[in-house]
Amino acid sequence: MKVDKTSLIVEATAEMARFSDVINGTAAFNPVDYGRLRELARDLQRQEDAELSLYGRKLFELYRHIEKYAELLERYPAHSRPVRKVSEAAMKTAATLERIGERLEADVYRKAGEKYGV
Repeated sequence: MKVDKTSLIVEATAEMARFSDVINGTAAFNPVDYGRLRELARDLQRQEDAELSLYGRKLFELYRHIEKYAELLERYPAHSRPVRKVSEAAMKTAATLERIGERLEADVYRKAGEKYGV
């Protein structure tokens, strides 16, 4: 299946932007709201391209971290160690996703440059 990498990354980034509201405490976490994100992560994981597959795995990992974060906030205060650990793990995963996204985008532009002789 041939997919447009850039559009997948843009769509995933738009879906991930809502996670910041959960972490900031301005929105409650509701798994139903993230159905498209889970579907997108599942589709990305099935891609033949190793980078896209890795992006999908990390996207799903970030979703799990946010889900765990929201669950822990119900039981522990925000400054407690379990909440901080999950928050830090989510931030690391988000940074990894950003780097992978940049690498994928650079790859798209590199291939376009080769195709058009730039």
